Amino acid sequence: MNAADNVRYHAVDNLRAGMISVVMFGHALLPYLTVPRRFKDAETHLGFDVVAIFLYSFAMPAFFVTAGFTAALLYQRKGLRSLVRNRFRTILLPLIVAYLLISPLTRGAYLFASEVSGSGSLQAGIDLLLQGDWIRWSKAYHLWFLVSLLSYTAFAVCLRRLLRQFLPTRVGSIRSAARRLLASRWRLALLTLIVSCTMIPAYVLYDGDATTLPMQVTLFGFFVLGWLLNVHRDLLESFRHGAWQSITGALLVLPAAVWSTRQRLISPDELQLFEGIVAGFSNSLLATFMTIGMLGVFHGRFDRRPSALGQYVSDASYWIFLIHLPILIAIAGALSASSFPAVTKYLLTLAIGVPIVLAIYHFLLRSSRFGRLLKGRS
Repeated sequence: MNAADNVRYHAVDNLRAGMISVVMFGHALLPYLTVPRRFKDAETHLGFDVVAIFLYSFAMPAFFVTAGFTAALLYQRKGLRSLVRNRFRTILLPLIVAYLLISPLTRGAYLFASEVSGSGSLQAGIDLLLQGDWIRWSKAYHLWFLVSLLSYTAFAVCLRRLLRQFLPTRVGSIRSAARRLLASRWRLALLTLIVSCTMIPAYVLYDGDATTLPMQVTLFGFFVLGWLLNVHRDLLESFRHGAWQSITGALLVLPAAVWSTRQRLISPDELQLFEGIVAGFSNSLLATFMTIGMLGVFHGRFDRRPSALGQYVSDASYWIFLIHLPILIAIAGALSASSFPAVTKYLLTLAIGVPIVLAIYHFLLRSSRFGRLLKGRS
């Protein structure tokens, strides 16, 4: 291994950790949205819809770009066998453990929160939990993303091998075409058009939920984008130029995305062609512009200037994602018995929940075998 093989891409690390934090802050918003939800507080506000739709539009796409980048980096540096071992150790095993332990806790948190919100009684929620009916294994809830990570890695490796086996003379042309796309001054527009081919059906036929087939194809596309960025990682430096303009462009389309996405969330089972097309295209633009913009911003800020805090949050981000949802929903459920405004409840949920999540990681998990499993060997 030469010096380049040991380079750590701190910008990618920090972007991944940042998107996990965005997911956590976004999940804490859900009880206070005006659109239908599994659990809703009596206090809601349209402003939370705006923030949630904005965060949802780019958090997972940006995360899967970093996932594709790191998977390709491991494959390139250590080969397929090491990649398979890594996916087994850091994704499949934590998925099994998290499903057995966290899935019923999430179900219990939702049932508790719904009971307290509906009855206005904290005791009613506690009594429901004591009955023990919530201890079931059914939905994966937010753990779907681990299944997708495994699937996307397998699909990407298989696609790469199939191209090399059946179209060996075309591999160089495909790589050159990808480089021209990523280096083009029109890359934002071209990538937006590509993403919209699957994002529009995700909003026309569904409400844009991440677990639907069109959205899974969309997220796999972002994973492939991350893989290609690793192949052409010398182009990352060019992403710094115009990064803030890209983010500004995303913000300009936010009103259209909020209006159309709310329409789809309010009536997810109705076929609304116009609203679906507007939602799909505006969310495609948001996802692409925000992802490329943040890659540029993070590359300029962190790539050569890593921080101890950034490294700590990066190490903790996996645990944060796994455990945050049941804790935040349970706290929001308990607060639903109060008459505080929605903003106050949201801030209290974060003020109570985030220290709990970090304290469990720091004092109980960080030095444990499972903690090392989540963050890998130092």
